[in-house]
Order: sequence, then structure tokens, then C-alpha cells
Amino acid sequence: MGCLPAEWSSACQLKIIARNFSLLRRFNFIVFTHFALCVHSTKDIDESSAERLYDAMSYAMANMMLIQVPVLGTTKEFWRLSDKATRISRKLALILRSHHSVGKYLAAPLQVSNIWIGSNGSVKLRGVSFTGKGFSIERVRDDYKRLSGILTALITISDGDSTKLPPDYAEFLLLLESDTLTMKDEFLIVNNAALLPIKNRTEVFLMLHDRIVDYLGCTDKKKKKRRILSSLPYKEDWLDTAKANTKINQWVVNVQNEYRMTPHDLLRLNRNVRSHLHRYNDGDDIEEVLYCEWPELLMVMQKMLHLEGELEGTDIQNKFG
Repeated sequence: MGCLPAEWSSACQLKIIARNFSLLRRFNFIVFTHFALCVHSTKDIDESSAERLYDAMSYAMANMMLIQVPVLGTTKEFWRLSDKATRISRKLALILRSHHSVGKYLAAPLQVSNIWIGSNGSVKLRGVSFTGKGFSIERVRDDYKRLSGILTALITISDGDSTKLPPDYAEFLLLLESDTLTMKDEFLIVNNAALLPIKNRTEVFLMLHDRIVDYLGCTDKKKKKRRILSSLPYKEDWLDTAKANTKINQWVVNVQNEYRMTPHDLLRLNRNVRSHLHRYNDGDDIEEVLYCEWPELLMVMQKMLHLEGELEGTDIQNKFG
């Protein structure tokens, strides 16, 4: 990086590195192939397990982290993170949080070269140290800001376009970069809905729905419920979206209790679909359809529960396996 001016930020340097590798991958396959072979010679066996680990750069070049999927029931397509990419994101955040919880932070900024990844998405850090000297919330924020840059760089290296990130993951990166981040926000970071495997989103939605609609609706916390419902996205068009999608429309037409354009009914529809996933023999696909059509819904439900002090009362931390 000696060719870069000293005043350039580390985040800027990460973006340039990622862009260069992405261009190399896209326009010079022969050089890339030779380079990849050289990089893969650095793969190592972790001393604590028999799993083979790869440096993060060569892992990203070999595995698409941002993938394009068809939105079933429509002619649209949607870009989302692969389950391995979200697993890697969470593992890195968990490593940072575990050290922050005992008053330590990274002694030097995290580098892509410090990260080693297993074939199943496990993550190890090498060549890093943590220190408690001068620990403060500012140091915690610095660690997460650096992590945001690292994750964006890895996505770009894997030939992903950072302008096409799904909105919930983009919001997750903004959370990492927040200048007002608190230690309490670390629970939201490491258990962020944007990092859930697709197969687990149904269970988490039903859990958060029950927390908002049933628990908060039946206690002296009804004001919290109203605030959460008023903050939900897609107020103006969610029902039109549901009717236009031939997969979701099956749950909308010919129902006894007709849906109206209200936040409560948006949750009701999503709950009814998820509670009867196999009614129309497409249960394995419908969760991804719901995510692609309303990618911010679960994220906002979770964020509002966090702001209302109700998220830690759920079991969300155990829903990422």
C-alpha cells in the first residue's frame, strides 16, 4: 500500500484492494488463475481441529458471497448474501464482542490477511492481539467500523457488487459504522436478523411476531406495540406486492378475514403463510420468497424491539445454528 497517500483512510485502502481484485477476476482470467493457485498454497490446518482453513482473500475469490436468486411467483430477481457469507459475518462480530465484553479491543486494525475461513464457514483470526489499555466505547466503535470495511471488501473480492446489497445487510453495515454505537447495541449486532440462515427466518419471525402482537399486546406495554407497528415498512404497497406474487397470492384471495392495508395485517399475512408453509406444496421456497419481497420487515421488527428494550427477552441468540 506504499503507493497510497498516508492520509488515505484504511477503509478507502480496503475498497481499492477489493476493486483491483474484482477487476482482475473479471478481465484477466489467466492471471487470476495463476494467482489463485499461488494463494491456495497458503492454506493451512488449524491446530485445534482437522478442518482445513483458507485465507479470507482466496476463500472470497472461490466463493460467491452475494448471490442472485429468482423471486418465485414473479419475473424478478433479488440479490442476497449466501448463508456462508452471513455466517462468516456473524462469526467475526462474535469474536469482537467476546473480547469487548472483557474490556479488550484490537491492538491494531483488523486486516483481511488476519482472517482464515473453513469450508463450512468457521472463522479464525491469526496474527492479531487484543489489549485492554485505553479501552473505551470509541475503541469498540473503531473495531466494528473496521469490520464493516472488511466485510464489504470480501464481498467485492468475491465478485459481488456492494451497490446491490440487500437492504437489511446494508443496514447491518451501517450499524457497524455508527458513531453512536453503545455496548448494548452489540447484542443487536451479533444477533442481527440480516445474518440469519434462510431456513431459520420462519422460526425467528414467528417468535418476534408473538413478542410484538401477543406479549406486548396483552401487557401494560401496549404503547410499545403501537410504536413498533407504526414503524414497520411497506405501509403503502405490501398488499399490492402480495397480490402480484402468484406464490403469496394463494394466501390472500378467498380468505374469510380479508386483509386490509394495515401494519397489523402485514404481520398477520406473514404469520399465516409461515404457519402453513406446506399448504401449497412449496414450503421449502416460500421463506425465501417472503424475504425477497419484504427484506426489511424482519430487520425493522427486530430493531424496534431492541430500541424498546424487548429484544433480549426473546431467544434470538439461539436461532443461528
